[in-house]
Formats: sequence, structure tokens, C-alpha cells
Amino acid sequence: MNGIISQTENEVVSRLKREDKLQRFKLEEFKGLTRNGGVAVICLDGDIDAFNHHTAITHRPHCLRVFGGPLVFARSFPGFREAFAVGLLENLRLGMTIKDTKTLFLYLHAPCGLAITYNYGIEEQLGLTAEIRNFFVGDQFFLPEKIHCLFHVKRINKGGELEQNTYKIVG
Repeated sequence: MNGIISQTENEVVSRLKREDKLQRFKLEEFKGLTRNGGVAVICLDGDIDAFNHHTAITHRPHCLRVFGGPLVFARSFPGFREAFAVGLLENLRLGMTIKDTKTLFLYLHAPCGLAITYNYGIEEQLGLTAEIRNFFVGDQFFLPEKIHCLFHVKRINKGGELEQNTYKIVG
């Protein structure tokens, strides 16, 4: 896996953009949303570096990196482990309390090694977004308006150039 999505996946991303399920990330929309920094939950597989993107959003970037990133918080995902997810949630809550921030950025990405392990494509991953969000909202520490769900992808654009894009997940 080299971190670049396939042509078929590229077409899926293009269709999701046309359907307005993915909206191109606009940095100016996110600047200033974080008072004391924002915490990103990012996959650890290293094929895509969403952390560099995250540092552009907030002046104090905090990050939890775990294989699968936000996927590990979806109860219906085959790789979900209750004790692990709850432990990470408690750690996030504690860290965010210490750093006095309430803003959470959940970065799904493709290709994701953990998603591929369980035969989850882009649409299956994105289909877990509400469930992942609800895992955090259900804790009542996390405010729904402070949770931002994003999708990061490395793809070949129409001009044949390699690019990394981040999209806001809509819906």
C-alpha cells in the first residue's frame, strides 16, 4: 500500500463530492475554531500524514494516533474493542481537560490499512461517521458542535498530479 487510492476509489471520491457528501476543506472555515488547540484522532499507518494538515488548523495541535484512527470508536466496525475504545476516550477526555480544549477533529482516510483488513472501502468508512460521532457525543463531555469529521486522501487528480486533499464529511 503506497497511500494513493486506486482509480476506482478516485471515482468514488469524485462522485461523493458531486453528491455533496464530501466538501472540499476550506482552511478559513476552521481557523479560529479552537481556543486552546484542537485534538485530532488520526490513523497511525503512516501512508497519509493528516497531522501536517491539522497543524494548519490550530495553533496548538494535539493528536491521538492509533491504527484505524476514528474507526476504532465505531461499535459496528469489526475491529472495535470496547475496553480499548473506552480507554482511549477516557484518555482524550483527560487530556482535553488538562489542555482546556473541547474541539475534536476526527480524520478518516483512504487507503486505510485497518479498513482494508476488514474489507471496508471509502463508502463503508464514511458510513460509520455518525456512529463514531455518537460514540463521543454519548460521553457528554464532547459537544456535538465541537466535533469535526474529516476525510483525508492522497489521489491523482485529473491533470495527473499527485495531491493530498482533506474533505469535510457532510451528513
